[in-house]
Amino acid sequence: MFEAANLRQGDTVFNDPIHGHISLPKKCVDIINTPEFLRLRLIKQLGATYEVFPGAAHNRFEHCIGVAHLAGIFATFLQRQIDDELKCKSEGGSCDATAFTKEMRITKEDIICLQVAGLCHDLGHGPMSHVFETRFAKKFIKTWDHAEVSCQLFDQLLENNERIQFSSTDRAFIKRLIHKSKTDELTPEKKKAINEETGRPAEKNFLYQIVSNDNNGIDVDKFDYFARDCYQLGFKNNFDHNRLIKFSRVIKVGDEWHICYRDKQVEDIYHMFLSRVILHRRACQHKTVGMLERMYMEALVKANDSYRLQLRKGGPVKISDTLGNMEAYVKLTDNVFNDIRNYPGADKNKDLKAAQDILDRIDTRRLYKLVGEAIPKSEKDGAQPKFKLTDDSEKDETTIIKGVAEYSKDPEQLKEEDLFVDITDFNYGTFEGKKGQNPVDSVYFYNKPIKNGPYQAFHIEREDVSSLLPNVFAEKHIRLYVKNSAKLDKARDSFISWCEDKDLNGKWRHLKEVNYATAADTTA
Repeated sequence: MFEAANLRQGDTVFNDPIHGHISLPKKCVDIINTPEFLRLRLIKQLGATYEVFPGAAHNRFEHCIGVAHLAGIFATFLQRQIDDELKCKSEGGSCDATAFTKEMRITKEDIICLQVAGLCHDLGHGPMSHVFETRFAKKFIKTWDHAEVSCQLFDQLLENNERIQFSSTDRAFIKRLIHKSKTDELTPEKKKAINEETGRPAEKNFLYQIVSNDNNGIDVDKFDYFARDCYQLGFKNNFDHNRLIKFSRVIKVGDEWHICYRDKQVEDIYHMFLSRVILHRRACQHKTVGMLERMYMEALVKANDSYRLQLRKGGPVKISDTLGNMEAYVKLTDNVFNDIRNYPGADKNKDLKAAQDILDRIDTRRLYKLVGEAIPKSEKDGAQPKFKLTDDSEKDETTIIKGVAEYSKDPEQLKEEDLFVDITDFNYGTFEGKKGQNPVDSVYFYNKPIKNGPYQAFHIEREDVSSLLPNVFAEKHIRLYVKNSAKLDKARDSFISWCEDKDLNGKWRHLKEVNYATAADTTA
């Protein structure tokens, strides 16, 4: 564990079940006590996972506080590392030969900005968290991005609260830490402009790898949600983020400074990314969770044209109209589903009645039924796949539903509107321009220098770690659901036929075996 920092005047102590007693500076506490941040108490961290795993009742609120705490811990560790070596050099002592410069010094203001970025990085999430973005918001605004909305809400938060003051450069720095923080693939001119805008020299660009790291995905956001989500779900979390921070070091790679990790931590880092996959497979993207979230979003879409969110100022607004109106968006939380359930006069409105019917099915556990699951073959399997998914999930889902419906022996009994498809993406972490690739290939490592020589950063190839490690780091699963349980058998027959024709892998093969076994038992 890290030593507790001395309490500064104005700090507030929180007792957190994951990190113990943590302290945050007054600026963070002032931000917490605003409507923009307090709304996170009403947004479940794992969305509908709570309805499958009863312990997953935690919210974005406590996760963001945890991320702020870890951002401070990580930054303070690197601050001491840099300060100690610069002090050692100035005194002529024997110290590690890292070419740190005084421009790299991490200031108290830098650390507060990092904590604020950790605190505000999820302000933009809507009801049910991530699924709101993919299944609702992007239907109306294709470029909608919860990280960009987090920055907009941060701006609104500052405008509405004069007691919270940041310089223009600190404000720009915090927003860069939250969103679009990948600096090593920008042009030199763009990097220079960002450095001027944020008031931070290029030597401090490694700070963008702490809160939201698009370079390789190792950041304090993951550190907190691994620990917190596993704790709430009742899963065992064997990844130790405190140890990884202890073995971190800032090293120059080419013209950029990067946060690097000790080479002996490479297996722990692979385990961290594997833990992410397991967490998503077992809980976040559990087959029932995916179906529940789809039902919630269907209800939201159906209610959108008729339901009105009541505001103190500006009058009632449609749900979709809040996406470009931050004053209204602050009022949009998980509570919207209860509002739809109890909306007056809904029985006289076709759309609202349809939305309430879906929510009633959730409340009485009359859920859609999973027909089966299939996995498209990849070219790495050694053959040319007969069916390929594209980057357009909506188009793929339509194609699959149409294809399965065509195999129905009784088209009148199984129609396209009876089905829906969820294309689930399991991966070790997707980063800009590196989708499906091994994230550890983007991590820099170091080892102990000989006789206080300079630290050298390098990559470690997968084959040099273990031949037991995977060579595929992303796959998509096709899950087919039927809305009417009476049509489940017909849907399964059609799905099996479609999967056979497309030569897909997956659990659908077991459905076929079960059907044959049932037929054999009947004959006997």
